[in-house]
Amino acid sequence: MSKLLSFILMTLLLAPASTDHKYVITHYNITFAPDLSNRVNPKLYKRPLNDVDLLNIITTNLYPTILNEKRSQYQQDKLLVDFMNKGLIGAFNIQTDKLSIDFEFPTQLERINYVLMSKPPKRTLGQDIAKMNKEFNRVYGNVIKNNVGADVWTYFDQGINDENVLQDEKPKQGEGFTYVNHYRNILILPTDGYVEAGIFGKGYDLAQETINRFRSAFLKSGETDLQKFYRKNSIYHIKPAHNPRLKNLEVLVMEMYDRSLTPSGSATVHPTDMEIMKIFWSDWLHKSGVKHFELHPIVNSRNEAQKIILNFMNISKPN
Repeated sequence: MSKLLSFILMTLLLAPASTDHKYVITHYNITFAPDLSNRVNPKLYKRPLNDVDLLNIITTNLYPTILNEKRSQYQQDKLLVDFMNKGLIGAFNIQTDKLSIDFEFPTQLERINYVLMSKPPKRTLGQDIAKMNKEFNRVYGNVIKNNVGADVWTYFDQGINDENVLQDEKPKQGEGFTYVNHYRNILILPTDGYVEAGIFGKGYDLAQETINRFRSAFLKSGETDLQKFYRKNSIYHIKPAHNPRLKNLEVLVMEMYDRSLTPSGSATVHPTDMEIMKIFWSDWLHKSGVKHFELHPIVNSRNEAQKIILNFMNISKPN
């Protein structure tokens, strides 16, 4: 036996066996941030579901659907209702403490009792959900009566903060194992898709006027490929948001409302507003650093909305 082979065998025999196991614990950090502009006015934009319905779908599915998905001990899931226009908090005396649910507890037993309500602590999940739905319903009713603006671009650029995007924690070492706390930061954003915040024609909007100008230019150009025309005409593009947190944020855009359709759903012009909005939004979110996103038009039923939300989160509804 050669000296080299003998050395290799001795090294393998003397090396300690690796018994380290790595456990990745995934926590859901969900932000529900609806565009509370005039899109919420049912007299202007009729929709089968409103934002109160959408939030109720999320809270209804917290347990057992979301909290039971590949669960382990020491979950730190969170649900937050956020506002693009922070001025609403003072204007409507919003009780923000009622619009946040946190599943982080000192012990696993306290967490179990909170969720299952078997040995109720000072508060329970059911109570917190009821408070959240009631407070958001109150705010939503006030907004319908007093329509305000919603600056979607600035919200992505400055409003999404360290509460909306939690960073993965450093691995925790134990005897024979390593724990890694991983956060899935998910933003659920109901909006009509029209970015209208008062600054027009400077790359911060996707207003009706901008869409109309883009469509008119496309039709006059003789081009047949809408995507190709868009890429060649950066003058129309939305400027990327400069928020480093966005690279760790997943965005589900729902309830995009196509104003170019008749009430019965027939197109009045081609390309439609929806076709144009999806191109603009996709490019904007991608260039802003968002790696995972989906864009959806208005839904026709609660089941459809539920399916979209759970599929986006890769969660299966229990039988």
